[in-house]
Amino acid sequence: LSLSVSLTCCLKLGSLHMYGDHSQLQIAAAIACSLILATWAVAEACNQLGPHAGDMQGYELASTAEVDPVIVGRKVADDAGPDPEVCQNVDDTVEKEEAKEGMRRTSVAVQAWLKEHVSAWAGAELCAILAFLYLCDRTAVLPEGPKVRDPKYFWGLWAVIVIVACFTIRKTEESTPLSREQTDEWKGWMQIMFLMYHYFEEKEVYNAIRVYIAAYVWMTGYGNFFLYRKGKSFTVRRTAQMLFRLNFLGLVVCVVLRNEYMLYYICAMHTLFTVFVLMAMFVFHTMNSLYTVLWVNILATFAATVVLYDGPDYIFRLVFGTLPVVRPLFAFHDPLHPEFKDEMHEFHFRSGLDRYIWIFGMICALHYNHFAALLQLNVSCARRVAIQVTLVLMALACGALWWKYAFQLDKYAYNKLHPFTSFVPLSAYLILRNCTEGLRKRYLYLFAYMGRTTLETYIFQFHIWMRTTGLNGSPKKLLVVVPGSYWLNFAVLTAIYIFVSIRFSHLTGVLRDALIPSSLRAMLWISVALLTAGGLCWILSLVWTRSIPMPGLR
Repeated sequence: LSLSVSLTCCLKLGSLHMYGDHSQLQIAAAIACSLILATWAVAEACNQLGPHAGDMQGYELASTAEVDPVIVGRKVADDAGPDPEVCQNVDDTVEKEEAKEGMRRTSVAVQAWLKEHVSAWAGAELCAILAFLYLCDRTAVLPEGPKVRDPKYFWGLWAVIVIVACFTIRKTEESTPLSREQTDEWKGWMQIMFLMYHYFEEKEVYNAIRVYIAAYVWMTGYGNFFLYRKGKSFTVRRTAQMLFRLNFLGLVVCVVLRNEYMLYYICAMHTLFTVFVLMAMFVFHTMNSLYTVLWVNILATFAATVVLYDGPDYIFRLVFGTLPVVRPLFAFHDPLHPEFKDEMHEFHFRSGLDRYIWIFGMICALHYNHFAALLQLNVSCARRVAIQVTLVLMALACGALWWKYAFQLDKYAYNKLHPFTSFVPLSAYLILRNCTEGLRKRYLYLFAYMGRTTLETYIFQFHIWMRTTGLNGSPKKLLVVVPGSYWLNFAVLTAIYIFVSIRFSHLTGVLRDALIPSSLRAMLWISVALLTAGGLCWILSLVWTRSIPMPGLR
């Protein structure tokens, strides 16, 4: 029954499709989603009608059950004498300990059930969000409207957001530079402006957006360098989980909406540079504690990047444009720019703009201790102030020069300088943001919270907050749920959009841990099971299309 309902919903949703026929992969994905939803529905029914139903639900039982593997009753019984009173006490002890052991086993079973149940719930929520995405961007159920380009809207809203964020100041115990809260805050406020740039079409801030994207790529080099330098991060599980986190959302959306992977170029770019950092750090990784070895690796990586991007054009195409699996991932066909006949142009352009900043991030991570020591010198107050003032003046001077000779150029001239100058504003920001202990200890929680879901908000802006022009399309229109009221529609859609982004971020973590466990053997079995299930869904999709031909479902 649940499978029939799920398939019927998928058929109804698919019949509303506006952009030609569905691909075979889309039909297979619809069957897979129907199976997942049906499985979840059965699990929920068993939960309500099974042994865990009643006053004490599974979550409560798991949190209250005793977990004590030690059984002392047996030992007491073996050592007890013939005294009937003692024997009675021993029997009571045995019964209590056996009951405790039974409770322990029940608790373990419930915890295992909960783990599977949470994964099933995450899978069902995934399918529901993908269906909602499809409804918003691939059907005409919800109307669309034009974008409104008005600098007063953009800057006025940004001022309101900053004022609200200032009321969410929080303090950390640590005074070290670049804490997790600070980097989340950094990502958050950049992401909000990046999204508003798309929503309001504020083209005048294009150069600033380019710097923000460079900052994200800088964090890729900086953060991964730190982790890989520890050595213990060179594991199959961590690498798989990292790649899963970067690409899971982008890939499932590409499958469901029939888009190419490069439409969400941020995923491809961060994945590429993360792999580059991994390769650079893995060479001589047993000597990653030596600065000389690390500098040799960084310089070799820089040289390879120069050859790849600034060398002869055929080298880039040889690496990314010839391999049968790699080329389809990085190729892109832009329906809005059919004049670009080169399908590798998009990836070469996007990744090339930030081809060096991730290496600068590695260098910053390598010398992080020196930077932190400089900011936290245990010296007299006067000397500390002198150091802080010097750093601030240097940062402002370099930033002013960059502003005058690079940032104020038009977008095309700036793009030519960006790969070689983006480190200047980032360095200035890092110094200004961390120059005093008070600044290092405080952060804006609103921005930090938004900074934890940047991947989800980046992708969902295309299909929930706005609406694309179709297959591989850009978000040129606004989705409308409250016709006739621009700001009310903005508020409602923004709330839905952020809520869905947060939920997907949470379920990605659940599915990541469930599909990529700590045991390598379990991971292999899960991979085999997923491949088998995917193959069966593909076969079922072939049978479906040949036996039940329907318009739009071919």
